[in-house]
Amino acid sequence: MARLDSKSDTQLIYLAGSLVERLNDSMKGNNRISRENDANKAKKLDANTYTDRQSIILKSGQEGRINEFMSLVGQRNKNLAVNLDLETSDPNNKKIKFGSLSAPSVPRYNLGDIAEAVFAAALAARFTKRSQFATSSEDVKNILKSLSVGGQSATYLGSAPNLNFPASDTIRLRLRLTQLAMNFITNPNNLESLSGYINASIQYADRQNVKDWVKTIYTNRRVDTVEITADGLSAAKSSKIDVKVKITNNTGVLSGVNINASVKTDEISQFGQVSGSSFSAVSRFFSTAIRENLSENASEFERKSSDGREQMRYIYQQAFIKLQQKLASNPRNMNFIIGTGIKQFATQDNAGVVDDNGNTVELIDLTRGEATIFDFRNVASKLSDVKLEAEYGVGGRSNLPIISILDADSKKLLIQLRSKVENKIGRDGPYLYYRNYIEKGPFLTELIGRSANENPVTSS
Repeated sequence: MARLDSKSDTQLIYLAGSLVERLNDSMKGNNRISRENDANKAKKLDANTYTDRQSIILKSGQEGRINEFMSLVGQRNKNLAVNLDLETSDPNNKKIKFGSLSAPSVPRYNLGDIAEAVFAAALAARFTKRSQFATSSEDVKNILKSLSVGGQSATYLGSAPNLNFPASDTIRLRLRLTQLAMNFITNPNNLESLSGYINASIQYADRQNVKDWVKTIYTNRRVDTVEITADGLSAAKSSKIDVKVKITNNTGVLSGVNINASVKTDEISQFGQVSGSSFSAVSRFFSTAIRENLSENASEFERKSSDGREQMRYIYQQAFIKLQQKLASNPRNMNFIIGTGIKQFATQDNAGVVDDNGNTVELIDLTRGEATIFDFRNVASKLSDVKLEAEYGVGGRSNLPIISILDADSKKLLIQLRSKVENKIGRDGPYLYYRNYIEKGPFLTELIGRSANENPVTSS
C-alpha cells in the first residue's frame, strides 16, 4: 500500500471514486479504513490534534469535506486536496489528513477515453439545453448519469423543444469505450473528480459555432435528430475522429457538420508516431519530421542490430546532425520543412483534416479546466520568421534518444522527437517494442493554439 499523498494528481483522479466509497462506508457503516504514518510529516502536526492510529473510523456528516476533496482533485490541486482534514470517531476528536489515508489499488485508466466521453456529453448537454445561455457542469453530469449501458457501449436518448413548433428534436449520444473507461465514467462517485475535463469541455460546447447549430435546429420549424458519437474503440485502431456530430439535413438524412474533434488530455503531448525499430520505420519517421530518410546510414544501423537502444541512439544522432546542418545553412527552408512535418503528423492523427462531408477536424486539448484548439493548417508559415535551434540528449530509464527543437530566443520547446520502448509478450516470449513519438511543446501551443473561450462568430 501507499499513502494518498504519494500519488500524482492524475493518479488521484483514477482512485478518487473508490476512495469516496470507502469514506462513505466508514462514515455510515462504522467500517474501519487504513492510513499510514509518515514520521517526517507527523513532526509538523500537533499530536494533540492528529491521531497516529493506522486504522480509524470516520465521524459521520463529513460529506461536504469529501466533496471539497473531490473538487480539488478535479482541479488538479493535489497539495490542497491531500492537506484537508477529516475528523475521526476518536473520543478525543482527533483528526487525520486526507493524504495519510492508504490509497486504494485501482487500474490505470486511459484518461483520453474518459475525456472523450465527457466532451461528447457536454455537446449533448448543449444541444439538449438549447434555451440556456450557458451549459452547466450539472447538465453534463446528468447526461452521464442517464446513460443506458451495455458492455462497452452506452447511449443517451433525450429530446429538446423547438421554437414555435409543437414537436421536439431527438438528441442521441453514443459512446464506445473500453470496459475500464465505461466502468469509470458510469460510476457517479467519479464524476466530481472529472470537473476539470467537464469545465474544459463546456468551454468548447458553448462556442459560437456550436450555438449556431443549436439555434438553426431550434428555429427551423421541423423535427431534427442530432447524433453525437464518441468512439474510443475504433479510434484506437484506425484514423477515425474521436468525437463527431451529425444532424439531419433537408431530406432527413444524418449528415456531418463542422463539429468534429480529436480529443487530447493534459497527459498527452504526443500528436504523431511511427511504431517499430526497423530501419524502414525510423527512416519513415524522420522523412516526415525533417525530410531526411537517412538511407546512407542504413548499413551501420543494421550492424548494431543486436542492441535496439544502440540502434536508436545512432540513428537519432545522425538525424540530429542533418537537422543542425540544415538549420545553419538554410534556416527558413528548414523551418518550412519542420512545419510541414508537424502538419503531416497531425493530419495522420486527424487534426486539420476533413471528414466525409468536408468538415475540418480540430485537435482539442483539455488541460486543467481549459480547452485549447490547435490549428495545424498554417504552422509552416507561422514558423517562417522564427529562429529555431536543436538539442540532442538521452532520457528515461532506458537512456533512449531525444531530439528537441526550440525557439532560440525564448528557449521554449516547439516539438520533441523521441524514442520509447515497451516490454511486450508475443508467441515466442517477451520482446522489446519501440515507438518513435513527435510531441508538442509550449512554443507550439503559443504558435497555433487558441483558447476555446475565444469565440469568433461563425455562420452555420
